[in-house]
Amino acid sequence: MHSSLAVAIERLPLGLAAVKFWTRKKFKGTAQLKKKINPTRVPIERKESVRWLDNLRQSIERLGQPDRCIHIGDRESDI
Repeated sequence: MHSSLAVAIERLPLGLAAVKFWTRKKFKGTAQLKKKINPTRVPIERKESVRWLDNLRQSIERLGQPDRCIHIGDRESDI
């Protein structure tokens, strides 16, 4: 599950702004696969990290006023 938590400026949790459930189609050999393909040549739509963009879009759509939203992610969100 990949979720986006909405929090008010006062540090009050408001609830989930977006949720995406996903699973890897292939678990074994993913490290080997990364050695064979150049990840910079794969479109973002085919990468697992697209979930960050999906949640970003869903949150903005649900909350409105994208200029008032600040999205914070971990190191994997640096796409």
